[in-house]
Amino acid sequence: MAVHLKIRFCFLGLLGPEFYRKALGTVFLALLFLVSCKSDDTVISAENDTDGDGIYDEQESLNGTNKGNPCDPKQNPDYTGYDSNNPIWMGADCDVDGITNGQELADNTNPYVNEKKDTDGDGVPDFEEVANGTDSNDPCDPLQDEEYQNYNTTNTLWSSSDCDGDGISNGDEVSSNTNPYLDETIFAIPEFLPTLSELRLFKGSLEDLITNGATYEYTLSTPLYSDYAHKLRTISLPQDSQIIYQGEGLLEFPDNTVISKTFYYFIDERNPSLGKKLIETRILIKMNGVWELGNYLWNEEQTEAVLSNDAPTVRVDWIDSQGVGNTVDYKVPFAINCTQCHNVNDVSKPIGPKARNLNTVLNGKNQLQYFIDEGLLVNAPAVSEIAGLPDWSNQSEFSLEERARAYMDINCAHCHQPGGYRTSSEPNRPDFRYETTFENSLIYDFRADIRDRVKTSPDFGASMPLLGVTELHSEGVQLIQEYIDSL
Repeated sequence: MAVHLKIRFCFLGLLGPEFYRKALGTVFLALLFLVSCKSDDTVISAENDTDGDGIYDEQESLNGTNKGNPCDPKQNPDYTGYDSNNPIWMGADCDVDGITNGQELADNTNPYVNEKKDTDGDGVPDFEEVANGTDSNDPCDPLQDEEYQNYNTTNTLWSSSDCDGDGISNGDEVSSNTNPYLDETIFAIPEFLPTLSELRLFKGSLEDLITNGATYEYTLSTPLYSDYAHKLRTISLPQDSQIIYQGEGLLEFPDNTVISKTFYYFIDERNPSLGKKLIETRILIKMNGVWELGNYLWNEEQTEAVLSNDAPTVRVDWIDSQGVGNTVDYKVPFAINCTQCHNVNDVSKPIGPKARNLNTVLNGKNQLQYFIDEGLLVNAPAVSEIAGLPDWSNQSEFSLEERARAYMDINCAHCHQPGGYRTSSEPNRPDFRYETTFENSLIYDFRADIRDRVKTSPDFGASMPLLGVTELHSEGVQLIQEYIDSL
């Protein structure tokens, strides 16, 4: 409110009491001071609100807030004291959601609530989560049903979480076209059913060999040689089961475990996208404490593999990594003959999945550590305390003896060990297991026989390995002979 002051004085002389004259003089001086500071036409305003935030400039000055910033001070979502006609306030964005206050009013949204902010990417804005009592930093809170699709796949928190608890991250589920809100874990069927697809080891098109959630691919530090064939190895565990560590040898698998090994050749190893020729999938199933063996043969269409006792020879043409064309007459063994390698003391056992041979990296992580982290392997010490089987081809990290002994362990020891096929009736035979000391292995005593045996063509006598080989492994022959010559 403006106050206009005009001063006029009239003197009454020197009459009257003394105190009256002093009082009058004080009033006169005060009025004179006011007149000297303000002209007759000055207006004093106490109601200016420059930024339209509903707080007068004078009060903002007293409060230490910015009278030119309509979002200072910060207001709660219930605030309605703003001036919706003020252009400064209308053009501002007080909830920092990229929408001006004026547009929010037009859209009937709250200019003091960021309706877009969704920290965890679950599709529920933070302000709703706060109001509902759910966690705005937990992508899986609130719980959603399998039909829910409002999540943000680009949000790191959401992508790295596992909302259905199936051991596969939300992001990986989206990439593989599975549902991040539905546990689609499929457990293998531990039976020798007529077709491989019925065992439910793989999902999608069978020939793609993409494993289901409870089937785990594994590899070996040093693998078995089989006419240069590639192999996909898998372990399928039954629900709520675990593998038990019992030293660096063979792991203890629970009943109803299914182990598979699929043999194939790339059409061209230089370009795997050109496809592959699938030949056979060998299966081990542990039933009531006993491992049973079976074999599935792939059809010409490469769409299915059928349980069979046949042992066909399959001609395969393939190009190796050096661009050299190769032809192999791959010989599928009879299923009954598999016991020659897998039986020890007349009891069938897996050969490859020993702790020391699994103590290597697959897909960027140590396999044993992965099984431990997933709760699938128990009673194991730190992985660093478990000896690993050397990679026979790694000359930079392992000695000639280490590489040769590792090669003999996986390619020869299944027969040449106490209770194995080649020692079932003959005493004092070699023991090629890696853990056997050199002195007890009798390698030196049989060095001449070993040197000759490894170069013997499968067409003219027993070779190592005994089955699944129609042509010599030239690199393996060279390794063993170099080792024998060094003794």
